[in-house]
Amino acid sequence: MPKINLFAKIRTVWHSLPVRHRGAIIIALPFSCLIVTLYASVSLRQNAIATYQQIDHTKTILLDSNRLLKILLDAETGTRGYIISRNQTFLEPYNTARQELPKIINRLEEKLSDDAEVEKFKRIKTLARQNISILEQRIEQVNQRKRNNIDSPASDILLYQGKNVMDTIRDEIDALREAELNQLDIYRQNLNPIRNQNITVLWITLAISVSSYVGAIYLFSKLDWQIEGQELQLKQKKSLLEGIMGNVVDGIITLDKQDRIDSFNQAATEMFGYQSQDVMGKNIDFLISKTEKNIDTQLSQKISTSHQSLPVYALANRKVGSSFPVEISISDLQHDNGKMVIVRDITEQTQAREKLEANVQELSRLSVLLASTNQALTERNQELDDFAYIASHDLKAPLRGIANLSQWLEEDIQNDLSPENQNQFELLRKRVYRMEALINGLLEYSRVGRIQTSEEKVDVRELLAEIIDSLNPPAEFNIEISSELPTFTTKKLLLRQVFANLLSNAIKHHPRDDGNIKIFVEDKGNVYNFIVADDGKGIDPKHKDKIFTIFQTLQSRDKKENTGVGLSIVKKIVESEGGKIHLNSELGKGATFSFTWHKSTMGQ
Repeated sequence: MPKINLFAKIRTVWHSLPVRHRGAIIIALPFSCLIVTLYASVSLRQNAIATYQQIDHTKTILLDSNRLLKILLDAETGTRGYIISRNQTFLEPYNTARQELPKIINRLEEKLSDDAEVEKFKRIKTLARQNISILEQRIEQVNQRKRNNIDSPASDILLYQGKNVMDTIRDEIDALREAELNQLDIYRQNLNPIRNQNITVLWITLAISVSSYVGAIYLFSKLDWQIEGQELQLKQKKSLLEGIMGNVVDGIITLDKQDRIDSFNQAATEMFGYQSQDVMGKNIDFLISKTEKNIDTQLSQKISTSHQSLPVYALANRKVGSSFPVEISISDLQHDNGKMVIVRDITEQTQAREKLEANVQELSRLSVLLASTNQALTERNQELDDFAYIASHDLKAPLRGIANLSQWLEEDIQNDLSPENQNQFELLRKRVYRMEALINGLLEYSRVGRIQTSEEKVDVRELLAEIIDSLNPPAEFNIEISSELPTFTTKKLLLRQVFANLLSNAIKHHPRDDGNIKIFVEDKGNVYNFIVADDGKGIDPKHKDKIFTIFQTLQSRDKKENTGVGLSIVKKIVESEGGKIHLNSELGKGATFSFTWHKSTMGQ
């Protein structure tokens, strides 16, 4: 599997390369093989040449060492002949030895590199010079006896010395020659593998060359098939492109390498009014309005320097002389090494943009007007708050006066009042208190949603405890608070008012002093659903919507003092905070009020 995947990856990479790159690789394949084999062949040849040079070098040392020994032997033989015959002809080998010996010694010194051989040759050189010196002494001894006419034989001391030196020289040269012969055998043994390697490399070179050329021919053939297939695909694509160009709604203009018009599709003909033969070979600038041509630079220059979509917005000329707005861009598709220009009539878009700009301006004007109206409304609300405060103060002051005055009158004439008159005084004060409560309720109702209230962290259980304590229900009354009530950040004042009105309503309208109220919560994701349920006499379902209407009461005000504002305030607060309130009740089964309250302030 890994090999298959590797070949698949290589094939994929190969087919993804441009044709010229694949062609270059095909050409480089045999060339690279040739370079590699030539390098290997040259390297092996250099090794062989180096080995041959080492062999020649060793042979030269052997020849020079033999020549050195021969010269010394000839010199000794000639000297003996001269001593016996005293004929100068016998001294020619000696004289030759004196001339050639330094040359041979120098050559051997240059050629020897091994430390042991160099040291050995130093001894040979010293012995050779010593031998020549002994021969010279023997010749001088003979010449001296000749000058003195002495016929007796010369001393044999020098003769024996020369013999010993010569024997030593012969042994040293033999040892040197033996070492060089051993080295020569090693070089010759190394030469055989090199020859075999040369032969192997030649065969490998031949095989690689044949394989690379066969592979190159195969790849060239396959590449040729692919090119033929691509040419066929290009022809098909060209036919398809021509079909598309003939049916698209945008004008498509193809340009040659000199950015002259090469083709004009039907949409462009309908757009500009020119036939293809009318524009062929012309510069595309003649289609652009002269008033637009010199705004930035000529369109043809932009097209020449652009490698991506422009786009360019300009006014184009129709054949009839009218102009219209166009969007001009260059397609990413190449067309015979030229460019494909797409021209789109944007008359409708331009008109829509102009209309949109007009609408934006109108919206801006309306925004300014709305801001001014909001400012005026804020001022009016402030005036209304001031008026409500003053009016409530002016209304409540006489009411308190009436209540106080009635109480004082009742106290002053209490002994003369009949029970009916006392009830009338009591009823008068209740009406006064109800009117005061109604005024306060109206003030609260008008302020809901207009008064900015800060947020704070609220523990709902503690909040309810405070409310219940302020309401002071009967001692027998049972209010059950769930332990799952949350602590969260919200507008405490508004939430307090909602709970206070609901609890006050439930306690006030409960027929018994030992009533029960349950308060619990349901988590609904983004909101809490708070529930206040009592076991009172309940509300008829047909009055379910009526009870949230301001000033609406279910009992006569003569029977129960009530303003009909409390639940209206609750509904307005809950809805102003983005929540909903719902009543579920039946006569004789109590009432359940539920309202949703956002966990975080709306808009955050």
